[in-house]
Amino acid sequence: MLKNIILSLLLAISCQAFYAAILPERTWRLHWIRYTKIPAFMVGFTILSTAGIPAYIWQPVRLIVIIALIAQFYFQTGIRKNLILSVTFCVIFWLTATCYLSVVSLFSNRMGKDAFYFAKRLTDTVTILVLLCPMLLLCHKYKERVRELSVYDWKKFVIFPFIGITVITAINMIFWNGYDTDRYARLTIVLGFAMMNIFIFYFMIRTLEKEKELQMLRLRSERTQNQMDMYHTMQKNYDLQRQRLHDYKNQLNCIQGLLDSGQLHAAKEYISGLTGTLWTNMNHIDTRHNVVNVILNQKYQSASDRNITMSFMVNDLSALTMDEEDLVTLLANIIDNAIEACEKLPDKKHFDKIIQLKMILEDSQLILSVRNPVDRQVLIKNNSVVTSKQDPLHHGIGLVNVDTVIRKNNGIHVLQCENGWFSFSAIIPIAS
Repeated sequence: MLKNIILSLLLAISCQAFYAAILPERTWRLHWIRYTKIPAFMVGFTILSTAGIPAYIWQPVRLIVIIALIAQFYFQTGIRKNLILSVTFCVIFWLTATCYLSVVSLFSNRMGKDAFYFAKRLTDTVTILVLLCPMLLLCHKYKERVRELSVYDWKKFVIFPFIGITVITAINMIFWNGYDTDRYARLTIVLGFAMMNIFIFYFMIRTLEKEKELQMLRLRSERTQNQMDMYHTMQKNYDLQRQRLHDYKNQLNCIQGLLDSGQLHAAKEYISGLTGTLWTNMNHIDTRHNVVNVILNQKYQSASDRNITMSFMVNDLSALTMDEEDLVTLLANIIDNAIEACEKLPDKKHFDKIIQLKMILEDSQLILSVRNPVDRQVLIKNNSVVTSKQDPLHHGIGLVNVDTVIRKNNGIHVLQCENGWFSFSAIIPIAS
């Protein structure tokens, strides 16, 4: 019994390290709950080790179910991704055990009968000890790299873990008659399958890295386009100011002429009209942060040109420490998506074309939310917009880059679509 508990503890550490290298942990109001992961895995494995051994098909199923249920409780993941990861961990475990058994079987003739059965009884012990080191190495040395890649399109590789578990189960169900040729064949098959999985894993990593590079190129391209839009807006405002300054002397002369001729009422009306015209070309939003001011005023003008109303709730953002490129990517994408959604509204809903933006800095956190109406329900799954070719809304465009920026700054965000309103909300911690 003590041996089973120790082996269950070691296997629990390996399983926890495997999941921690790929998935973020859930946050708990009671912080001590996060420290119960390993005990939970250990209890599950101990129960399995003391229970009777079922038929072959139930051996992998029960272990997969136990791992998936515990991981679902402690880690931030969807059910499908969790199931794939639990199958992957079990494939690695059983492949290691099958390799060990194949080697022991190959040398069975050179061992005594007692030595052979003793070596077979050590299968779980050797497998767990062999598995522990690479899992701890994966968690402590390659965790950041693996997590960066795990957010990309891993779904294209879901078939491989299930193929692996099918092959390993089939190998262990085959009857071996004890001939040396069968032992060599079994070892060759197992080692070949192990090498194939290593190559597949390498191929997956390289594919995800290439996808990450492409995503970064798209992000840089989008940032460049956003910056060019900002520069064009600034150039336009600068040209308008030059034109105003060019006419400034003539306007003063006109005012002076009206005053000299005693036409005070006409001079007053002329000045009122002049200041009103100047006000329409001034910045409407001042957050005391230059980059935020440029973006918000640019998008405000863009929305106004499309007869879309924008309402703002902002405060002093001078202490905002986010990178300027991240700010441009974040704000430009979510506001552009909101403007595009409002443009899709029918003319009969013209009075509903309004975008509500809240951007407040308090308690060392940036609170950002954007709401806009939509003419049809937007499907959201796993905090991502599900789009289709028939869907006229394009909220998903650019949201991948927004998610990248938020994760880079250790923030969280939520997408919702209720009662005809689409909303984006984010909380991003700001360094002092």
